[in-house]
Amino acid sequence: MTISWTAVKDADRYVLQYCRAGSDNNTNSDFETLSDKLTSTQAKKKNLTSGEDETPGRYFFRVGARLNGSDSSSLPTTWITHANAFELLTSDAQKSRPLPPSVTLAGANDALIISWKPHDGATDYALQMRENIGGSEWVTIASNFSNTQVKKNNLSNPAGYQFRVRPNLVGSPLPFSVPSTPVTAIGLSDGIKRLFRSLEKGTLLKHSSSSSGLPLVDALGGKEFVLLYASASWCGPCRQFTPMLSKWYNSLGPNKTVEVVFLSADHDANSFKSYYSHMPWLAVAHEEDAREELMSYIRVKGIPHLAVLDARTGSIVEKNAVGKPLDIDRWRSLVSS
Repeated sequence: MTISWTAVKDADRYVLQYCRAGSDNNTNSDFETLSDKLTSTQAKKKNLTSGEDETPGRYFFRVGARLNGSDSSSLPTTWITHANAFELLTSDAQKSRPLPPSVTLAGANDALIISWKPHDGATDYALQMRENIGGSEWVTIASNFSNTQVKKNNLSNPAGYQFRVRPNLVGSPLPFSVPSTPVTAIGLSDGIKRLFRSLEKGTLLKHSSSSSGLPLVDALGGKEFVLLYASASWCGPCRQFTPMLSKWYNSLGPNKTVEVVFLSADHDANSFKSYYSHMPWLAVAHEEDAREELMSYIRVKGIPHLAVLDARTGSIVEKNAVGKPLDIDRWRSLVSS
């Protein structure tokens, strides 16, 4: 079982105790200490057993907070607990429990994509979520999804979220799946905001013929990497590299977590528009001061120049990726190292 509880103000550590639920009211002497040095508000207890007659095991848990400066040699006098015993799943229910859903970044601001495998005989699916903080309860997103994938927006908690799914079967109720691994959605980072702060309208171009721009939060919010591409129509190597970059970009699909932003090195707006009309990504308008500021930030000395930025910080991951593998996993390795 995973036990979680709401954080206590000024708590330095927590004491977690448990006992098997008996026929009589449990007393203090029945509780055993699992740990008295917990610093988080969540813990996992393994190896819980069934009852003597193979009925599901039933347990009580309680948590006491040690406040800063309190005596650590004695047990807390106030406990967080629950009224009804937690019950283990039966062995049959455990075997039939669905696999956890997979959760991935949606490529959009504060959004995640949750998907799960189809279950034979399921009429539809119930999906629940909870914030990955102690004491958070499961909240039902929907009780009857007909599809096996959904996009969830407005997930701004930096602690992340967990999800679980249950196939709805006629006459054969199943338990919810094992919870997913906690995943944190990505919003528009302060680092990216700073880099693009001089955009006059706070927007990027999406098409060369468009008069209205795409707001920065919609353009780059939720991205894992932002690629700044300095190029120009008069540059022969650029005209060779741009189709290669376009093919790779289009292969990423609609929920891509990478965005390319074109920084034109053309000398006039008409040349910029003509060249950009063949590109599938975003661009800084030719007249924007941010265009030259960004080229200065990535230190463009020659073109084509493709700088890879960590969208969570705005820092440069790779100075120039032209001529190198366009590999998201490789960039992740560079970030982690």
